Order: sequence, then structure tokens, then C-alpha cells
Amino acid sequence: METDFKTEVMRDGIVEVINFYGTIDAKAEQQMAALGGRVSGPDIRCDFSGTGRINSMGIAFLLRLFKALRDERNIRITIRGLSQMNAMLFKMTGIFLLATPES
Repeated sequence: METDFKTEVMRDGIVEVINFYGTIDAKAEQQMAALGGRVSGPDIRCDFSGTGRINSMGIAFLLRLFKALRDERNIRITIRGLSQMNAMLFKMTGIFLLATPES
């Protein structure tokens, strides 16, 4: 699995898909800050299947991004592809209050 963080934004019908790759940590700050400007909504699916470790800074970046997309732009966010560890981390940190896990 890659450790360098990167994202890929693509469209799947009416849903925009953000694929996350690598480690989400302090080094991801610039890309995470710019990510909101790369999507338009109204529905976004975030796929974390290519993601490895997500540390506390990565969680903070995700919380900031998801809160801005949801509250300021009324975008609905779903999440898929989480490892068991990252799913537990998202639940404990409140990310699932801003984005819904795909069933």
C-alpha cells in the first residue's frame, strides 16, 4: 500500500467519488485544504480502500473538510472502503456524524 497521500476525484453518474490513497497525516494538509474546491456535489462518495494509516492530524483535516462540505455547501457525504481500524477511528472521532458509511 502506498504511503504518499494523494486523492483522485471522478464522477460516477450523479455522484462525485473521491478516492483517497496512502497515509493521511500532517503531510496531507495542502491537498486536503484544496480538496473542497475540486468537488461540487450534491452527493459525494469518499472511498478509503486505498488508504493506510490515518493519524490525529488526518482526522482533523477530514473533520474540517466534511463539516465545510456538509454545513456550508449542503453536500451529502457517504464513506466506503474503510479498514476495521479506520472505521473504529471514524466512529470514535465523530466523522460518522458528518458522513454516512455506505451499507
